[in-house]
Amino acid sequence: MNDKDKVPINWVEEQKKLEEEYKRKLAELKKLRQDNEMIGKILTRGILPTLVLNIVFQQPSNGNEISTRIGDITDGSWQPSTGGIYPILKRYENQGLITGKWDDPDKRVKKIYTITDKGLKELTYQKQALINSLNKTVDVFNNIIKNLK
Repeated sequence: MNDKDKVPINWVEEQKKLEEEYKRKLAELKKLRQDNEMIGKILTRGILPTLVLNIVFQQPSNGNEISTRIGDITDGSWQPSTGGIYPILKRYENQGLITGKWDDPDKRVKKIYTITDKGLKELTYQKQALINSLNKTVDVFNNIIKNLK
């Protein structure tokens, strides 16, 4: 090996530091992604069904419009996929809480959902239960924040 092929020791040390920093950052990103997935699951399972029914109550909508509306409500922090919304719409339709009608029965491109009287009663119950649950959760978080100060 001639002098040109030798790598300065400080370069090797710098390479090791960069690799360690890369691994640390990668672990942080992985943890953040896992946390975001957990939050998404909580929102999807606990809050999404009530939001869907409430949005349909506010204005007849399709799945894409509901997803966009939730994105607006959360200032872009959370916009569920229509893949999570359409099963809820189908379940609610089967339960008689909403009805769905194609905007153009021949083309069947967009199905618009409207709340039923039965759906209004269910929405009243769901909203109150969700509000109570969210208020309790906020109280817990506020107590934790006070303790951390």
